[in-house]
Amino acid sequence: MKDKQKGWLLVFIQFVLLAVIIISASAEFKYINRPLLPAVHYIGVTLLLLGILLFMLVLITFGQIMTPNPVPGDKYKLNTSGLYGIVRHPMYFTVLVLITGIILYFQAFYSLIWIPVAFIFLLYKIKFEEQFLSKKISGIPAV
Repeated sequence: MKDKQKGWLLVFIQFVLLAVIIISASAEFKYINRPLLPAVHYIGVTLLLLGILLFMLVLITFGQIMTPNPVPGDKYKLNTSGLYGIVRHPMYFTVLVLITGIILYFQAFYSLIWIPVAFIFLLYKIKFEEQFLSKKISGIPAV
């Protein structure tokens, strides 16, 4: 399998994982009768809003050369401004914030198991991406 194809496969898996998390959390909310905790709900809403804000900042910072495929395109340039100056992979961080927000919003505590699953998957995707970045841009050590 070619690198770009593998990259798109990872993107597909990421979206399937996100869909599974949303379905799992919403089904848990609907079918498990438990008392709702307003504080947990508000934390979830806050994380969702923070995730949306971070996502918009990443889009603004990266601009038109942003792609969900972890294989960088020909026009890729290292960005160290904005969120990229603080977090090496802010989009993946944003995904984790959004996932946590979704789960807490629905108060789907069994679905919290998806957070480490998503984290491990994103670590794999980061390692896959880093091997290309370290070849493309001098001074970036491979993770």
